Amino acid sequence: MALDHGHGLDLQNDTVVNVVGLLKGQVGNTRSYALHLDAFPLDDELTAEGVSGEVRLTRLQDRILADVNARGRVELECVRCLRPYEQPFETAFTEEYRQMVDVRTGANIPAELVTDKDVADEVFEIDENHELDLGEALRQWIVLTLPMRADCGPDCPGPDVTEVGESEPVDERFAALSRLLDEDSAG
Repeated sequence: MALDHGHGLDLQNDTVVNVVGLLKGQVGNTRSYALHLDAFPLDDELTAEGVSGEVRLTRLQDRILADVNARGRVELECVRCLRPYEQPFETAFTEEYRQMVDVRTGANIPAELVTDKDVADEVFEIDENHELDLGEALRQWIVLTLPMRADCGPDCPGPDVTEVGESEPVDERFAALSRLLDEDSAG
């Protein structure tokens, strides 16, 4: 939950913000938060670490617009050398969070106000306790910034090479390749 530390608000190891005050305010009101997450799980095997950034929430008519800038690192396994390495990431995104419960009356927002565009865009929701959770959007955007083919960089040693001396037998599966090498040497 967001904590008030003097001049600003912090999201310290949490992605949930209670937005009841913002929902009671005027359209166009904003709140800013500093984001600090020591560890943020992305899936069963990946965790983002040292996530920091800024969050700005803007009150719209029946929604809140979240502008997020975040950076951190994820430990990945290089596809060439199979060694773990730290992959830095930086992401910036804007997502809408739809109000589900009227903050003044406690009544559910009528279903007819939910447009087909919302369903198509899969707009995130503010829960019945007026809490907005940035977690799923943040997780999706971090995963999108990670490389599809994890590579530790230009200094990657590549796979471990096992040298085979000339006197050692060649695996039969590679015999045809061995003949090609012999032809190149002769030509």
